[in-house]
Amino acid sequence: MLMGTPIQDQPTRVAGYIARYGLVAVLAWFGAMKFTSYEAQGISHWVANSPLMSWTYQIISVDAFGRLNGTVELITATLLALKPWLPKAAVVGGIFASLFFVTTLSFMVTTPGTGEASAGGFPVLSADGEFLMKDIALLGLALWLLADAIEAARAQR
Repeated sequence: MLMGTPIQDQPTRVAGYIARYGLVAVLAWFGAMKFTSYEAQGISHWVANSPLMSWTYQIISVDAFGRLNGTVELITATLLALKPWLPKAAVVGGIFASLFFVTTLSFMVTTPGTGEASAGGFPVLSADGEFLMKDIALLGLALWLLADAIEAARAQR
């Protein structure tokens, strides 16, 4: 039986690194892109149709919201990346990432056009719907990274 042996642990460790730093790369890249008008405008239809977020456009511009969103994504990526050294920071990052993906998944029901009208609508997804659907897996990954960080923080005590 290989459970708990270095031979068994190596693939699990590598998978964990790819999971953690893969999500860090996605959040950092998307976060950095939010500082461009192109990307800020690209998410504006989701934000504008969200009862949770549409009010922000009454206070700040689309581009300013993009920069704020990008800043939160970059902070989240940084917090997740710190897990080997500061697992409590990664716990906060895991919470932020989980909330981020719950929010983006809510756009599936608040944004018109996530179902493809020419094919009869939902459950046939439009390009926007397909883009958002991946966030189910990313939410699962964020929750797994949160649990992993909680375990590491407890072990560090």
